[in-house]
Amino acid sequence: ITPPEVRSFPVKMAAGTLSWCRFKDEASQLLRHSERIKDGWEWTEVEENLAGGSFLVKKDVVLRISGNVCAEDDLLSEEDGEKDGHDNVLMVDDNMVEDDVCTVQCKMKESPYYRYQYHVLYSTSYSVPVLYFLASRPDGSLASLDEVWSCVPASFQSRLQDDKWTFITQQEHPVLGCPMFQLHPCHTATMMQPLMQQTQGKERGSVNYLVSWLSTVGPVVGLTLPLSYAHIGHVT
Repeated sequence: ITPPEVRSFPVKMAAGTLSWCRFKDEASQLLRHSERIKDGWEWTEVEENLAGGSFLVKKDVVLRISGNVCAEDDLLSEEDGEKDGHDNVLMVDDNMVEDDVCTVQCKMKESPYYRYQYHVLYSTSYSVPVLYFLASRPDGSLASLDEVWSCVPASFQSRLQDDKWTFITQQEHPVLGCPMFQLHPCHTATMMQPLMQQTQGKERGSVNYLVSWLSTVGPVVGLTLPLSYAHIGHVT
C-alpha cells in the first residue's frame, strides 16, 4: 500500500502546492547539485522536527549597480570572486600602466552595490515555498524597500507595478524572528499550477518544483540558478 504522504504528492503538485516532506526531498536534490557545482546553497536546521523549521540559505550574493540600475550581468557571489582570484567584477590587467590601474581601482571604490542573502522557507499556511531575503548596503546597513525595487529588472517592474507594495513586503522571518523582505506567497500556487498540471502525466522524477519556482521568481530580486539545475529532478 502506498503511504498517504506519497499518494498526496501528485494531488498537491497538480494544485500548484507541495508538502513539507516533498519540500525537504527537493531541497536535498538542490543541495546535492549545489555541492557539485559549488554555488553556495546551505541547509539550516533550527527546529528540525517542526514543519517549516528548516530552510535553504544562500549568502553573500553581490549585486552591483550600473547607471542606477542593478545589472544582471554584474551578479557575483563572494565564492566566485575567490575562485577567480579577485574580489570585484572589475579586474586589473597585468599590462595596464599605473594611471590605468588607478582609474580601475577608483571605479571599483565608487561602484555602488548591495549584498543579498536569500532564505527559501516552507509556508505551512500556503503549502508553497517562500523566498525571504536581506539586502544591505556596503556599510552593512539594510537597504530600503525603494532601493530593493530600484534593483528589480525593468521587465519585471513594468509587470509588477500594480502590485509593487504587496509583491515585495517586509515581514518577520517565521523561524529566526528577524525582519526580512519577502516575496509574498499568495499567488505562488496559482502561478505553479499550470506547470505542474502539464507535467503531471510525466514521471514524477522529471520535475523539481523548487527549481522551477526559483527559476521563475528568483530573478526578480537578483537570484538566478545556473542552467545545469534544469537537469535535476525529484527522486522519490
